[in-house]
Amino acid sequence: MDIAWLPEADRKALLIDYTKGMLDLGVKAQEMGIDATALKTTLDNLTDTTRQAADSGNAVTVSHTQTSSVGRTEVIMGNTQQAQSGKLSKSQTGEKDMTIFYVFGGIVALIVIVALMG
Repeated sequence: MDIAWLPEADRKALLIDYTKGMLDLGVKAQEMGIDATALKTTLDNLTDTTRQAADSGNAVTVSHTQTSSVGRTEVIMGNTQQAQSGKLSKSQTGEKDMTIFYVFGGIVALIVIVALMG
């Protein structure tokens, strides 16, 4: 793109913004590379540990969840039925069990309805 028509000060400002953007991209790429390497190392270690436990005749289920610049990774491995299903439980995915809040909410709503009708 030809920016020769811009005043010198504006061209310098654009060059500075471009350079900052390129540096930011470089930093982000390095962060993602580090996160990807860390995830690979973690998964390799989990795989080795799971294999060793299974080879020793033990039933083993290993789960791991991680959120990084690469994205969210959920892994379950092992030789149990749960591991073979490939489905993480709610607690393994970090989801909170809200059942108790729903029960108390229902009780409060029931009390309010009864109080209004009475």
